[in-house]
Amino acid sequence: MTWTWRGRDDGPDPAAQRWHQVIRPWGAMPATRARRQPIVVIGYPTDAGVRANFGRVGTADGPNVLRTACANLPAPTAHTLFDAGDVAGAGDDVETWQQSLAAAVAAVRAGGGIPLILGGGHDQAYGHWLGTVQAASAGTIVGCINFDAHVDMRALHAGRAHSGSPYAQVQAWSEAYNLPFKYLLLGMQSPHNTPALIQAAAGSGAQLVDADAFHPCQEAQLLQLVDRFLSTVDLVCLSIDLDVFSAAVAPGVSAPSPMGIFPDATFRTVLRRITASGRVSGIEIAECAPNLDVGGRTARLGAALIDTIVRSLTVPT
Repeated sequence: MTWTWRGRDDGPDPAAQRWHQVIRPWGAMPATRARRQPIVVIGYPTDAGVRANFGRVGTADGPNVLRTACANLPAPTAHTLFDAGDVAGAGDDVETWQQSLAAAVAAVRAGGGIPLILGGGHDQAYGHWLGTVQAASAGTIVGCINFDAHVDMRALHAGRAHSGSPYAQVQAWSEAYNLPFKYLLLGMQSPHNTPALIQAAAGSGAQLVDADAFHPCQEAQLLQLVDRFLSTVDLVCLSIDLDVFSAAVAPGVSAPSPMGIFPDATFRTVLRRITASGRVSGIEIAECAPNLDVGGRTARLGAALIDTIVRSLTVPT
């Protein structure tokens, strides 16, 4: 752990502790991790995939800004916190970043931890899923739930990955190894996706849910859809691309969404339904670009999402 966690100090009372006071390096021996499930921060400090996707760069600084935003969160009572540091890749070679992340995720999963990936471009989603599959026992079905304005199943550029291709990579890997492709997209925005891309994704077996579904009058149907998807998988890689939210609350992203969803009660109910399912094996916050943010609101939203997830997270058995 190279990042120095620091923040407010409200005294030694365990009920007054914050993240920065309890988080430890992941290198600690398993015996020191107590009996609570470890949540392990992994940084993905690159915007190589965003650049390759012709997006607005800045996500390379996302992990440490998100760490800063999380530092003063109340310490969780059901989990221990660790930081495994940042992964590294070869410059703009997106695949090396993805493979490095996959190795880190697999190591955390093998050590009994839940990876919390702070990004970084959304190309991280493929490394997250791949590492989870590599660490899982044979026959385990690993699905993806992605809150995102974009389908992110676009074709590779000249055979190279980018921030718009992670779930196309998941689909290709699944097909190559004769595994089921399980992908649920929540919050899609039609203006950000061509009809051809939507049709191709649906044809591959992806389930695409439009942003309009996040309305109180449709909450029950949305929860039923989520429950049905969860019943078809053993583990879930949960990804939140911050550009799923309205640019009013998340301006600091590569591709802002003027008509994105809001982190309101309906969204939080859906999120908690997923995290309380006992199937979430890893979490990621993607596309935080501090140089494009306004008053730090996007980073603070990312931290609030993490707090919501950690409070409701029931770990896979």
